Amino acid sequence: MMTNKPSKPINLFDVQASQKVIGQENFLKAFETILNHGGYAQGPECRELDEKLAAYSGTQYCSTCGSGTDALTLALMAWDVKPGDAVFVSSFTFVASAECVAIVGATPIFVDSDPNTYTMDPKDLEKAIANVKKEGKLNLKAVIAVDIFGNPCNYDEIMKIAHSNGMKVLSDAAQSYGSEYHGKRAGNIADMTATSFYPTKPLAGYGDGGAVFTNNVAENDLVKSCRVHGMSPEDHYDNVRLGMTGRMNSFQAAVILQKLKVFEQELKDRYTIAKRYDDGLDAYFGKQKILDNCKSAYALYTITCEDRDELMAYLKENGIPCGAYYPRPVNTQTAYAKWNTRSLPVCEKLAKTVLSIPMHPYLDKESQDYVIETMNAFAAKKNSKAA
Repeated sequence: MMTNKPSKPINLFDVQASQKVIGQENFLKAFETILNHGGYAQGPECRELDEKLAAYSGTQYCSTCGSGTDALTLALMAWDVKPGDAVFVSSFTFVASAECVAIVGATPIFVDSDPNTYTMDPKDLEKAIANVKKEGKLNLKAVIAVDIFGNPCNYDEIMKIAHSNGMKVLSDAAQSYGSEYHGKRAGNIADMTATSFYPTKPLAGYGDGGAVFTNNVAENDLVKSCRVHGMSPEDHYDNVRLGMTGRMNSFQAAVILQKLKVFEQELKDRYTIAKRYDDGLDAYFGKQKILDNCKSAYALYTITCEDRDELMAYLKENGIPCGAYYPRPVNTQTAYAKWNTRSLPVCEKLAKTVLSIPMHPYLDKESQDYVIETMNAFAAKKNSKAA
């Protein structure tokens, strides 16, 4: 028998709860400081955040920017990715991972996912590279590996394949800031890393924001130049390369600086909730595999279910919010149809079966129990029919 519905609503995300823990007065004090000094765009808070994020990740350099999409695009600009270049990218992800490739005029080559980790399949990456080589029309330039739902990719294999083919690897850590791969934190794993601070991300601002990480001073200088229209560091009215408006505003930086105070505890709480889901949910549901010696940031806790749409309706009827992330692989979307040149059966299957359930650091035990029991009741009905 299921327990009663929790006394308060369950949220899929909770973007406000940390304010009570940190103290709203600390945010207001930080905002007042900005109002007094007047450095509203890329001000001192942004520079402080650059330093603290670089230190947290263990990287030499971090450059904050206006959004996660900006971060991806700036990294590609720093690598001079351009028309005629091939960039290999996960298809089971949010559109921004491929959008940045198209923005700089390059060609996205979509790669299938591993059915267990949901991240880029190294074997399919090798096949995609071989196809591009055989056609001989594009230059092999870069790989964008997406840490979907916060789960680190198989970087050892992906970077080995990319580097052996003269390409660099950009980690799309939009959902995985705070994750770990073989003792390294996100930001310090691939050749460059881009992340997002959108409100639903593990380290979240109160609007759009992003950052680019690198250990290469020349790359960091290029990112900072491209972030402000391709500006020359010597002459601010000489734009020496094509760029964009990609600055972070100081108010977002101030928010993220406050959020950093509770970030480690929030990650621990995410791990605890994920472990309860892992242990408590029926085997009827497929669970995302985390590679050995790795930690997911659990931006989302996502299962697979053959009866996904029925399960989604059942959960919502019982007061449990959930979402299908993502119901269409990028290669099948209208604006990307011209690059839909490869068969990606795992991506297509995941798009029909994945379901994300409530996951945030402030999800109380009562709500966790209710989610687990409700899902297991659904599984019991399905198992009894199959018996």
